[in-house]
Amino acid sequence: QTLTNSRTGARLMSTSCGRPLSMASSQSWLWPMCRGLLAAFFTVVVLNDRPVQGISLVNRSGSELTGADTVWKNASAQCSEEEVCICPPDERWLLSANMTVDGLKIRGVLKWDEEVPGVVLKVGWLLVEEGGVLQIGSSNSPIGKYPGVRARIDIKQQAINKHPIWGDRFLNGDGGTIKMFGKPLDRTWTLLSRTVAEGTHELFLKHDPSDMGWNIGDEVGVATTSRGESTKHRIVDIRQATEEFVPIVSAQAGAEESHLP
Repeated sequence: QTLTNSRTGARLMSTSCGRPLSMASSQSWLWPMCRGLLAAFFTVVVLNDRPVQGISLVNRSGSELTGADTVWKNASAQCSEEEVCICPPDERWLLSANMTVDGLKIRGVLKWDEEVPGVVLKVGWLLVEEGGVLQIGSSNSPIGKYPGVRARIDIKQQAINKHPIWGDRFLNGDGGTIKMFGKPLDRTWTLLSRTVAEGTHELFLKHDPSDMGWNIGDEVGVATTSRGESTKHRIVDIRQATEEFVPIVSAQAGAEESHLP
């Protein structure tokens, strides 16, 4: 998949499921919800209303990286929060804890730990240069295989050290390789089977969450059917629905009410 850089005006390529990636008016990236993609688990979060300049991701063929391939360094311990962090060509970094840097250049390998939940990478900008690899999950262990694990990258409001070409607030691949593997889902959306009152903590769904591949710890969005705001929630429990009882109103025992069906 390739997302073009909005500054260059290059065309937008469609994804493997045939739908183009797009940017909403709220300046948040929309990842298509199709089988095998990382849509449900990979998030780029913009921390304020400044628009992101652009993003370019390129998938290339190649063997997958495993923990046995080499000695992995702790990525979060390599740089301070104020500097531009560089992963050298001959090094392999494993991201197993939160990491905050001003900018990040990947010339070696940065691999997301797909078994550790709650990891957040916070950067002013991120560039995968020629020969560099950013690997998030694998086909054998995709992001989402382990409950609560998501790959989250926060784009900071502003970088102290801007890139000489792209400035700040971007995630870009310049000749490098970005591999992302998300847990395949049989269904990525469903409908409500019962009306939901405001403030409730339960949703009754048309399809069985287990059959769809949904798990505790996953995030779901509840889309509005009006001009209101859609909301995002985390699944904390999945159980069988109880019987639904319909209350009877405007009726008296032993009396007939002609206006009722």
